[in-house]
Amino acid sequence: MEGSFAAEMPFVLKVNLMKLLNGIALATLTSLWVGGSWVDPVLGCTQRESLGPAQPSQIHTVATGLEKRQSNQEDVFASSQLTPNDRSIEDYVQIGLAGNPAVAEARYQIEATRQRIAQVRSLPDPMVSTNTFFAPVQTAAGEQTFSLGVNQKFTNADRRSTQAEMIQEEVAAASANLAQVQIELAESIRSACYQLLFIRKSIQIVVEDQKTLAQIEEVILRQYEVKQSVSQQDVLNVQVEQSSIENQLTQLRQQGITYQTRLARLLHLAPNTHLQISDTLEQNSRQFSVEQLLEQAAMLRPDLHMQLAAINRNRKSVHLAELAGKPDFTVGLNWIATSSNGISPVRNGDDALVLGIGFNLPIYKNRIQAGVCEAQANLRAAENRYASMQDKAAEEVFNLTAQIESTQSTLGLLQQDIIPKAERTLDLTITGYSDGKITFVQLMENWRAVLKYRVAQANLQSQYNQQLSSLVRSIGQLQADLK
Repeated sequence: MEGSFAAEMPFVLKVNLMKLLNGIALATLTSLWVGGSWVDPVLGCTQRESLGPAQPSQIHTVATGLEKRQSNQEDVFASSQLTPNDRSIEDYVQIGLAGNPAVAEARYQIEATRQRIAQVRSLPDPMVSTNTFFAPVQTAAGEQTFSLGVNQKFTNADRRSTQAEMIQEEVAAASANLAQVQIELAESIRSACYQLLFIRKSIQIVVEDQKTLAQIEEVILRQYEVKQSVSQQDVLNVQVEQSSIENQLTQLRQQGITYQTRLARLLHLAPNTHLQISDTLEQNSRQFSVEQLLEQAAMLRPDLHMQLAAINRNRKSVHLAELAGKPDFTVGLNWIATSSNGISPVRNGDDALVLGIGFNLPIYKNRIQAGVCEAQANLRAAENRYASMQDKAAEEVFNLTAQIESTQSTLGLLQQDIIPKAERTLDLTITGYSDGKITFVQLMENWRAVLKYRVAQANLQSQYNQQLSSLVRSIGQLQADLK
């Protein structure tokens, strides 16, 4: 480089420059490795080589998890401005959707996937390399003692664009997964609420029938003490029934605690949170059009949308596999420092500047074709999986519709026929027992029948509402109302 600054640079200064560049490279690597961790110079964050044992701060975080849930409970209920007696099931659904960690996890997964788009669109980092020649290379221009080079790989632009489109489909799948998590959580919260309502309704029924049993006991005691028309065995037997009722109430209360704890977990609240539900168990006869429900399921179900996104991604992966036949290019520029020393009689100390261009040769067609065939097979598999999921969705909608219709029929029979007749029979049995026309065994059987039918009615009402919640989820709908 005659006349250039590099050519006029004294040899000692060149050597010092070489040492400085090497020192900078070494210092840069050293500064990025701190305490067994790589430090990101842009974000300032540290990536540890290994997690190692849990730190005291981590243990403290786990230990305070329950306190955070308690704080979350206070914040949510304070912001909802609800009194302890007016929280409906849908209020709890909204609280769960706002605070459940699974929903937050799905949202962060969307963001994490979206951040990959910029990564695949970007070119690889350029490579900078230096070489110090301990034994100088003798050339006609002089001794070459140091070189500095930079190389940039240019990957195929179409390939990078296709990879970004594939990740866009993954973002769509992650968004559908968020919707799936939300509707499944809503179904779980509604089911837990209806199970809890059933337990509380059962406790109410048993307490009411306990009062009926107390009236029966009064009749038996009166018969035993005044008329002496019954034996002491009847008195003892009715007392045994009362103890059995108390045991049944204890079991129901324990089940109520279990369901309440489950509901608190779904709401991400403390396990000991006392949750009131303003709704009651009721059953309104509904008629559904299966064809309309299937159309809604095909449009709304998030799992079907996830699979459609997978199909689109696999379709783009076929194109990506075909692009493997196109080469990538690498461009490099190298500067070689040359001194005026050396054995050459014509040495002039001109530095060397070298431009290099390289590319890969995609000559192994069998490997490329195998990649294309693999992508096509994955596409066909995804399409058939989508068809299978459609069949399962249709089966689920049909089964749930049939279950709801069956539950409605059974409930109608219980409410309109069986329970009124059983209660009337019990009243007549109590009167007949007082007159000595009915035995104690018949009296207890009729009393147990009324209790059994009333509890069965509450159980069927709970099941009916849970089946409706499942039907809402099966068509991919978040709201509880079915249209």
